[in-house]
Amino acid sequence: MPEVANGRRALSRLEKMINAYFCIEKKCGQKVARDRMMSRNVLDTYDIRLLSALQQDDALSLQCLAELVSLSASQCSRRISRLKAKGYIQKQVTLLNPQAVGLDVEAFVTVSLDNHTPDSATYFKEAILKMSPVMECHAITGSDGDYLLKVVAKNQHALSFFLMEELMKIPGVSQIKTALALSAIKSTTALPLSL
Repeated sequence: MPEVANGRRALSRLEKMINAYFCIEKKCGQKVARDRMMSRNVLDTYDIRLLSALQQDDALSLQCLAELVSLSASQCSRRISRLKAKGYIQKQVTLLNPQAVGLDVEAFVTVSLDNHTPDSATYFKEAILKMSPVMECHAITGSDGDYLLKVVAKNQHALSFFLMEELMKIPGVSQIKTALALSAIKSTTALPLSL
């Protein structure tokens, strides 16, 4: 449970900073408003608690969220709307179990392009965006390849077909290297808000 302890320490530090900020403002005789902090794109303790709870279970009711973060349901609703508007919440989705829907193979594929012109990179990116087996695509450096893909498939035959008949046929792709995932030691979508 070191993650929980680290998270609590980070929340505690953040609470102290926020309290110090408000104490300084009060001593100076200025009007204090939490919305001022929000207009500066600073997350307060309640925002962090709310985002952490939503990352763990987005299906929680507003009432349940309110109890978890010690706010009213209407305050939670307003904060969620503001966090969406400010871009902290990109989208809310349902995560599926890949094996339950028949996607038993996961692979990481390094892709090298034969030339590095803006046109070839753009063409590659456009082609990748249309390929549903590609879950993630990252431009990389410090490796043998130019891009790292996370790919899912029903089985090894389907993966092989995708690699040889779709990925390798993108103009400009010169080499691919594939590593099959045997098991996932850690796989999360929750960002570490305590950092």
